[in-house]
Formats: sequence, C-alpha cells, structure tokens
Amino acid sequence: MTENKHLADMLEPLKVALRLEQEGKRFFADAAATVNGKAAKQTFEFLAAEEDKHIRRIEELYQALEESDGLEALDTEDSDAESRFIAFNDRMAELRNEIKPTISDIEAYKTALKFENGAEDFYAEQVAKSHNPKIKKFYTWLIHEESMHAKVLKSCLRFAEDPASWFQERGKSS
Repeated sequence: MTENKHLADMLEPLKVALRLEQEGKRFFADAAATVNGKAAKQTFEFLAAEEDKHIRRIEELYQALEESDGLEALDTEDSDAESRFIAFNDRMAELRNEIKPTISDIEAYKTALKFENGAEDFYAEQVAKSHNPKIKKFYTWLIHEESMHAKVLKSCLRFAEDPASWFQERGKSS
C-alpha cells in the first residue's frame, strides 16, 4: 500500500502538469487564431508547439514511472531555452517592418504571461516537494522552459508597447 501511495504521489503532480500544458496549448492555439498581428500570431503558434513538446515529455515520464512502479524516472537533458529565446528575438527583429501590434495582441500577451507564471510557480513547488533527483531535474527543466516562454512574452509585450526601446535594448545586449 505504501508503494502504491508513493507512486500516486509521484504521478498526481504530473497529471496536473499535463493538464496545465494542455490548457496552455489550447490557449496559445486559440490566441494564434484570434490575434491580429503577424508577430503575435507567430508567437502564439511557437508557444503552442512548445507546449506539445512539454506534453510529450510529461507523458513519457509518467509512463516510465507507471511501468516501473516509480522506480525508473527518465533522464532529462539540460534546457536549451536561452538559445531558443535568442533565436526567437532574432526572428522578431527580422519582421520589424511587418509587425503592427494591436491592443488585442497586447492583452493576449499579458494574459499568456500570467498563465506561464502560474505554471512556473507550480513546477517550482514540485521541485521543492520531490525527493527523486531525476524528477527534480525534470521539473527544473520545465521551469526553464516556462521561464523562456515568459521571456518571449515579455519581449513581445515590450516590442508591442515600445518598439524603439525594444530595438535599443536589443542592440545593447548583442
């Protein structure tokens, strides 16, 4: 009974994580379909695809834990989120003359940012609760991913609200 409880304690947060990622994907897909600006559409399509990746990874870990009665957790590679963020900003800069954000785009960015921050907080709680180093690393990987998403959204929001300062700030970091 104790072993089953231990396994359930490991799997339950993954079920919540899976729901969070699925909700995020739905939100981003819906936002991509409804925003007006090209950059906003591409941003939300990018984030929806990112959520697909997270969903697959959560399902893989869940399955490995379930099949091994909680004894085998998959190894998680280090996150490459920072390099993907830089590449994303490079693509945004290339769209400079095609980007005309609207108020609805800005509101969508703000709403998405709240969602990403909530997911990041949940994953941080799971890192603190877990005793398994591989599971801690997995949740840490998810935190890096969600943090990158938040950086993407903040960057888009800054660009939408003040493109001149976005380019000025970007020039300083290059």
